[in-house]
Amino acid sequence: MCGRFTLTTTADELHKRFGVRVLQNIAPRWNIAPSQSSLVLRQSSLEVSASFAEFGLRVGQNGKRLINARAETVSEKPIFRDAFSISRCLVPSSGWYEWAGKGRPFHIQLADARVMAFAGLYFKSGSPSQAGQFVILTTAAEAELAKVHHRSPLVLPVSNWQSWLSGAEVEAEACLVPPLARYFNIYPVASAVGDISKDNASLVAPSIHQETSFPAELQGDLFAG
Repeated sequence: MCGRFTLTTTADELHKRFGVRVLQNIAPRWNIAPSQSSLVLRQSSLEVSASFAEFGLRVGQNGKRLINARAETVSEKPIFRDAFSISRCLVPSSGWYEWAGKGRPFHIQLADARVMAFAGLYFKSGSPSQAGQFVILTTAAEAELAKVHHRSPLVLPVSNWQSWLSGAEVEAEACLVPPLARYFNIYPVASAVGDISKDNASLVAPSIHQETSFPAELQGDLFAG
């Protein structure tokens, strides 16, 4: 699954990477949790636009949030299938956290530490004054990623970004391919990341109390652009 992630890049870097202009102020975020706002990219007319939305789709009277959608069933689930058809988005991220056995947190980022794009679904708010909401697609984890958790966010290669945003449904379905673990650096971090009130750069520092790490074997250009 994907329940915590980071976005520590700048507006200029986002423009260079995605070709979008972020008009709002953007501060580095080291611990984005459900219900909090983060940046999403959507197809708007002939261009891609950036806006902030809440992480997690509120469902039911108790305000419970669905934060992930399984790639294997996203086109079939009633709650997700309309958004999959017409309201897909990219969720920029610098990395994400995952908890392995015994609650050990790991930080996972691209081997070159560049900002990546999760496949997401956007849900428009019923009120113009309220932010929209988004969920992140997950897929079966591969190789070293699976040693941390059996699910991982669906990280899209650059070549699939536009197809995901504006392609036909069949093109979007072709994007539902698990990312290869060799493109990522995976290393343990301190347990402080479990506290959502903490949001600083120390959270992504490698833990000196844990020895397990899975460095990238190959820094390919699949996610470069």
